[in-house]
Amino acid sequence: MSGVDPAAADLRARLLSACNTVYDPCGLGVGRRVGIVDMGLVRDVRARREPDGRLRVTLDLITTGPFCMYTPFFEQSVRREIGRVAPEVDDVEVEWGDSTDWSEAMMTEHGRAVLRIGRSAAPVR
Repeated sequence: MSGVDPAAADLRARLLSACNTVYDPCGLGVGRRVGIVDMGLVRDVRARREPDGRLRVTLDLITTGPFCMYTPFFEQSVRREIGRVAPEVDDVEVEWGDSTDWSEAMMTEHGRAVLRIGRSAAPVR
């Protein structure tokens, strides 16, 4: 038996699932629905119980580039989706990391497959 708390593992899974329902706007712009987990934009998710009893979640996020203008969209969307699937969470904090190191290698295989489908389409003339 591992030392993993099943309740904590369930919460983490729900948080990641909620984050993955937030689609990357750039992908949507080309007709591809890729969640931010599949895009490799969620670097970490942590939950902790504060001394006052509040449950706080911290998300470490990055964007695909340093000039991305969608950080407010991502923050609002992840807060909404986490509230929907994990109402026991009292606070959601988003910490932004360095976006200069993002690459397609950070994506899940599913995310790469969704984008690959779009690239195989005939170019628009």
